[in-house]
Amino acid sequence: MKYYSIQWNAAIAGIPCFLAYTGYTGEEGAEIYAPAEAAETLWDALLEAGKDEGILPCGLGARDTLRLEAGMPLYGHELGEDISPLEAGLSRFVCLDKEDFVGRQALLAGNPPARKRIGLIAIDRGILREHMDVYIGNELVGQTTSGTKCPYINQAAAQALLRSDVCEPGREVEVDVRGKRVKAKMVRPVFYRREKR
Repeated sequence: MKYYSIQWNAAIAGIPCFLAYTGYTGEEGAEIYAPAEAAETLWDALLEAGKDEGILPCGLGARDTLRLEAGMPLYGHELGEDISPLEAGLSRFVCLDKEDFVGRQALLAGNPPARKRIGLIAIDRGILREHMDVYIGNELVGQTTSGTKCPYINQAAAQALLRSDVCEPGREVEVDVRGKRVKAKMVRPVFYRREKR
């Protein structure tokens, strides 16, 4: 299957379903849509089929860590009613040259954006989480939107929404982690990219 494609007439363990190659983790994966009453049977069949490969169930916390490492913005964190797609770094999905669409005037009024989504890697010890203030010297320049310790890069990392005029990869900032300033450096907001097969 190609990324973002859907197979409508699939079956797994005899259960009719459709598969969407749309996983939001930066890894290869698919989403399976099946009747609710077949969920337990499907779950057991998948765990049995992947037993020799070391398959393990995981929850949304693991998914969120992977999507953060892959630099994928998530609504309610890096996107929202108060964060435009231009601020989130998603301008490639917005055609401002289009004659008119809902929200066009608001996007034009905020272009170029005053804030920008950027990645942060902790230099000092400390876990960066969402809603932490980010400083350059004593000046508040923005806030983290997502953050955790990332297993693939084995470092604490975060995505942040900072003033556009201060965003410069390699530049150091300080993040207020429960009252303690933790040094971090700005990077592109993609921390890990899996190798393509």
